[in-house]
Parts: sequence; C-alpha cells; structure tokens
Amino acid sequence: MAGKLILYVDPVSQPSRALSLLCRAIRAPHQEIYINLMKGEHMKKDYMAVNPFRKIPAVKDGDTLILESCAALRFIASKYDSSDLWYPKNLDVRCKVDEYLDWQHLNTRVHGVGYFRNLVLLPALKRTKPDMQLVNQHKKELKRVQNDFSKHFLGSKPFISGDHISIADLLASCEFEQPIAGGFEFSETILNFIDRVREEVGPDYDKIHATIRETTKQLMQ
Repeated sequence: MAGKLILYVDPVSQPSRALSLLCRAIRAPHQEIYINLMKGEHMKKDYMAVNPFRKIPAVKDGDTLILESCAALRFIASKYDSSDLWYPKNLDVRCKVDEYLDWQHLNTRVHGVGYFRNLVLLPALKRTKPDMQLVNQHKKELKRVQNDFSKHFLGSKPFISGDHISIADLLASCEFEQPIAGGFEFSETILNFIDRVREEVGPDYDKIHATIRETTKQLMQ
C-alpha cells in the first residue's frame, strides 16, 4: 500500500539530521514530525505507539515502519534516489557504504555521543560539573576514530565509497558535528571531509545543524 513518507525526528539527534538531509538532497516527498528529546516527548505514550523502543528517529512509509536509523537511510535511498548514488546498487561500492555504517555504531557514534553527553548534556541537565575522566576517555577514543576514519575509510578518496557522496558520508558528517558543537577539534582531514559533504548537500546542511549548535551554546552557558 502506497503512503506518505514520515520522519519522526529531532535535529539535536545525529541520525535524525542525516535522514532529514537525505530526503532533502534526493527530493523525496516527506513529512517531518518533531519529537522534542529535551522535553522527553520520545517517552510519551503517543510516540511509544510508533516506536516502542522510545528512540529517535523513526520512519513510516505507508505500512512500513523502520525503527533503526541505518536501515531507514538504506530504505529511503534505495526507494527514492533515482541517481543510484546515495546507496549504490553496485555491490563492490555498496559494501564500502555498509562497512562504515556497521563500524560507526561502536566508534564514531558511541564516542561522539559519549563526549557530548558527558561534557555538555548531563552537566546541564543535572547542574553538575562534567566528569572529566569520562570526557577525556571519549576524547582519546575520538582521536583514534578520526585516525581510523581518515586512513581506512577515506584514504585518498573524497568520500567513503569513492568520488560520490553516500548515506555513509552523510551520517559520518552528522556524527562528527556533535562533538564539534561541544568544542572537540578534529583534524584538517575530517574538517575538509565535512566541508565536502556540506558542499554536496547545499544550504540545508547548515540549516539542519543550526539547532544543535544553538542548543549546545545555551546548555554550556
């Protein structure tokens, strides 16, 4: 059954931003429903009827419900991207996209979130000082992540799968933006990579990231 593509998102969430940007980049007709994480709306009964895991984002496409962000990125790109660039059908290219999407969960994501959560979010919510031991652990791991990303996933290529941007690059850039908002300084290689993603996506990139940047400034005051 055909139906409207609906994203349940909050732009403070990295994968939410990636999904929103993907839909804009490939001009997929969609609706975005804002679920405010800071106000705990993802824990309310109405949203739990959509996602019992109480996580953001979630995606509905007609009768299809997708509760994991990487699965949603793959689905939307496969269904709505006529260019075949964002999630290529060529298996030799696609495997590089999938490789990063699988790797990032326990690397880019866990340490980017860990750094941001312990330095910015929890101290603001609990009105306490940051646990700098935890912050520094994630900071150390983020340095490893950037080195692994630069050496293994990029190498001499502009993007993860080669000359063209993919959903892997989009998610990676959105994940890197979280610790950057909290003051983490990535290498020139990573910053240049983010600039290439921004250029490919266009003005929507900074529009979508404006919320996390402004929210972080307010939390760190």
